[in-house]
Amino acid sequence: MRILRAISVVLLFLFFASLLVHSLNSINQDIGRHIKSGQIIWETKQVYKTNLFSFTEPNNSFIDHHWLSEVAFYGLNNAIGLKGLILFKTAVILLALGLLLASVYSTTSLWPLAISSLAGFMVFVERTDVRPEIFSYLFLAFFIFAIFKSKNENKYRYLYFLPFIQIFWTNMHIYFAVGPILLLFFVIDRYVEKREEFKKVGYIFTATSAVTLLNPNFITGAMAPFNILRHYDYSIVENQNIFFLRDYGISLTTISLFEMSLVILILSFVIAFKNGRRQITFELLSGIFFTIMAGKMIRNFGLYGLAFIPIVALNLSTLKISAKKEMATLISVCVILFSVTVYNVKSSVSLAIPAGAEKAVEFVKANNIKGPVFNNFDVGSFLIWKTYPEEKVFVDGRPEAYSVNFFEKIYKPMQKNPTTWNHYANDVYHINYIFFDYHDITPWAQTFLSFISQDKNWPMVYKDNSVVIFLRKTPQNLPLIQKYQKTLTY
Repeated sequence: MRILRAISVVLLFLFFASLLVHSLNSINQDIGRHIKSGQIIWETKQVYKTNLFSFTEPNNSFIDHHWLSEVAFYGLNNAIGLKGLILFKTAVILLALGLLLASVYSTTSLWPLAISSLAGFMVFVERTDVRPEIFSYLFLAFFIFAIFKSKNENKYRYLYFLPFIQIFWTNMHIYFAVGPILLLFFVIDRYVEKREEFKKVGYIFTATSAVTLLNPNFITGAMAPFNILRHYDYSIVENQNIFFLRDYGISLTTISLFEMSLVILILSFVIAFKNGRRQITFELLSGIFFTIMAGKMIRNFGLYGLAFIPIVALNLSTLKISAKKEMATLISVCVILFSVTVYNVKSSVSLAIPAGAEKAVEFVKANNIKGPVFNNFDVGSFLIWKTYPEEKVFVDGRPEAYSVNFFEKIYKPMQKNPTTWNHYANDVYHINYIFFDYHDITPWAQTFLSFISQDKNWPMVYKDNSVVIFLRKTPQNLPLIQKYQKTLTY
């Protein structure tokens, strides 16, 4: 049985790795901006507090809540490159998963841990690109590890590390508020279930909450997780809830997996309660919290999927089965894991770095095309990576860096109405070229592409499988227009 358990654990991590090592899907979106931002912070030795990448709202205040992650990405990119970042991301997430398994390994059988890992990971896997949130996954896992070691094994020493870890978490990703929230749940848990330990956990909760002030923006930075959405006035898919996405006609397999996992989560609590496991205050509060988070935004599927694993494993461990049934279950899990891992290795494991908008940027540079540029939300971060500080962007993928008025009265109206476009493009911003990722599915983007492609004052000079470029028809641009003018349609 020990050999079978060891094989199960090895196969489980090979399965995880086979889904984590994939191409850099965010190449056109966030990763480039993070690297550039890290470079600026490293070279200037200060964290910028305004929207310095954009010429439209350069003085708008901005809280860079993941500045330390960006410095890390910048250094790692210099040392090991983008492919190395994929492997680094994989190692960080595997370490997080290892901590989660270790948090309950000695207090549960392996079969419920394997089953909960498979179900939770299939929800989690949607959020496995190279982003600052990978550090949140690691810190979340350690918080859960420390809490469960304290609760189930009376090993409280791990809790004393949490305030120090919280300092890093606060400066690496905006999910840092989850740390104190989990400790608050544990404080409540101790008050309800083991009151003599209430004060000790309370002190750690207080210290952990207090150190969130240790960030470049002090109180404003500490409150950023609760205030950031107040500054959002641009809808992005990852910030939508599952009900909106279904109503909008977007069918995501991960949503179905989340709904299935939610059934498993609820049933696991029923099983635990039925089998006499009554001391589940922390688990119940955490389960409700992460379920609400995931239901409100699909970007929170990652946190939910990770927290799901140890909670469900503990609940299912109350369901006692015979040694023969446990062995049969583990053998079945091993067969499934081996088969799926082999399939994943053959079909999806990759260190490929997509070109993204690289060729389009090279076209702009080779032909010495200068701004101001009008670009869409989706491709702004790539432009920052490749053209800043020589050129600034119109907009990029940080809604919180721009005012509500900018999106509602300028950015979206420019794409909805030719008259509004002409006013801002000609009289206000003096746009010289348009750099547009035409996979943008927003209604205003499609409207814009429809009318701008028919505008003789903006001939198309470039198009690839990602980006289209239109150039203002001026005497200075006429030689390029005559050389490259395209008549492609959408």
